[in-house]
Amino acid sequence: MHLNSFDYFRGLAIMFVVAGHSCVYWGMDTFYEKVFANLIMGGTTFFVFISGFFFHHVFYSDFNYKRFIFKKAEYVLLPYTILSIMGILCFVFYLDRPPYAEIFVTDQLNSWHQYMKLSIQYWWTGSILDAYWYIPFIMIIFALSPLFIKLIQLSVRIQAGLLIFLLCISSLIHRPAHNLSHLHSVIYFIPVYMLGIICSIEKVRVLKFLEGKSIILGCLIILISAAQILIYDRYGNFHKETMFSYEGIDLMIIQKILMCFFLLSVTQKFENKDMPFLRYIATASFAIYFLHPWILYFLDYLSVFQRFNFLPGVLGFAITVPFVIAISLFIAILLKRVSFNNSRFIVGW
Repeated sequence: MHLNSFDYFRGLAIMFVVAGHSCVYWGMDTFYEKVFANLIMGGTTFFVFISGFFFHHVFYSDFNYKRFIFKKAEYVLLPYTILSIMGILCFVFYLDRPPYAEIFVTDQLNSWHQYMKLSIQYWWTGSILDAYWYIPFIMIIFALSPLFIKLIQLSVRIQAGLLIFLLCISSLIHRPAHNLSHLHSVIYFIPVYMLGIICSIEKVRVLKFLEGKSIILGCLIILISAAQILIYDRYGNFHKETMFSYEGIDLMIIQKILMCFFLLSVTQKFENKDMPFLRYIATASFAIYFLHPWILYFLDYLSVFQRFNFLPGVLGFAITVPFVIAISLFIAILLKRVSFNNSRFIVGW
């Protein structure tokens, strides 16, 4: 059964992702700006939740592991690989600006095998552009699908207990530094993916429970966002080098899970209403995801942000986000036309 509310949720989710990546280019100095930045960053959680939801809602009833992985490789991994190769050719070979050079480039690059090793590292880690780490990570999640099939078959009580246990682990280990460790990311995000699955299983009860809860959830989200600033004097995602060091409780994952429920509580009100713009954004969400880091990279490379650094952070951010989404959509539409609808293999749409 098609769910309009999840189309709208996915459309909002990609806006949050673009907004979170745009935010870092603008200074957020005041307490209120930091609280605001805290609310918009961490949008990856929404897509992990949505992926888990649709794993059960769409694929579980007729699950075929080989077919599932093949389709994900064709429509997710292939565009990622093509764009990663383009990024390596552009940033490493042409512009001579290897991302994370302090981590990956330990010696002068002067032989083909050094370049090959560097290219493989970029492809495996997804670090050629800031957002691309998500693809190798989510492909690992997809590869673990048989475990999630077993999870679906467990009792609700065991599912809930396992979810709470894993969520406690996530809140302690935080996200990996620079999102480079996929094992770290998988352990961190697994409870979010599981939550999406459980919400699909218990869809009717969950949506019924969320009715009329938007204001309460919104207030809780703002309070947790403010608490993070007051307690840790930091905004944005919690990252650390190792899983086994204690650096506080990750409030961001709790806030973002509550925001998943908040967005569901809002979007379900429009289940029977047509919102063509948001639906279109949702349809093109993968293309926007793949293209927006390129736009942000070249805006930074061409010093566009520096030329407008006199603007207040929130204003500069408010201009950047719709501009980046619009340019990403324009390029995606152009690619669809010139590639005779084969652009799905290039940008996922």
